[in-house]
Amino acid sequence: MTEDFISARDRIVSASIDIISDAGLASLTIPIISMRTNINEMMIYKYYSDTDEILEEIVATYFRFDKSVFKSLETQNESYLDMLYGYAKSYGTYYDSYYSLSSIMLQYEELLHNTHTRETIQKGYLERREGLIRFFDGAQKNKEITSEFTPEQLTDMMLGIFIVCSLNRRVMTRKKSYKDEIAIVFDKWINTIKI
Repeated sequence: MTEDFISARDRIVSASIDIISDAGLASLTIPIISMRTNINEMMIYKYYSDTDEILEEIVATYFRFDKSVFKSLETQNESYLDMLYGYAKSYGTYYDSYYSLSSIMLQYEELLHNTHTRETIQKGYLERREGLIRFFDGAQKNKEITSEFTPEQLTDMMLGIFIVCSLNRRVMTRKKSYKDEIAIVFDKWINTIKI
């Protein structure tokens, strides 16, 4: 019944994300997508010429979250530390509600080798990184956190937390919500650098 309300393109992208999450990038084929979506293969080709186009859409979907979150946090006139907390919370909530989408983070390396997704992955990752660097830089300038590490190093640590929490969630099949896991680890970590 819900298939009637979701566009075919969205169903294709959603099913493709689930396929990648379940079996990896190599398993993404038009016949498998067709089976998952119950959409005829020829109809899939009407929307996408190949799986690389679908991957491009998935990667764009993955990074679309960041733009709205950074914009929203920056307009709230909160402290930079609050913005960092807000980003971690938003990130955890977003990927908690869509388990399969977080698996894309664990595919960065392979997606960087794909000529169709390389540019979008690089651009999205660098924009995410730059946004967090701005927050850490502002927090240091406002004396909210120590200057023991550079904003770039702190950003890499935070992104590392996200990757480890994603990997733990998949490898150890943790039942704790992703949002809660990130909140716990992020909170303990950020408290070590607060002034």
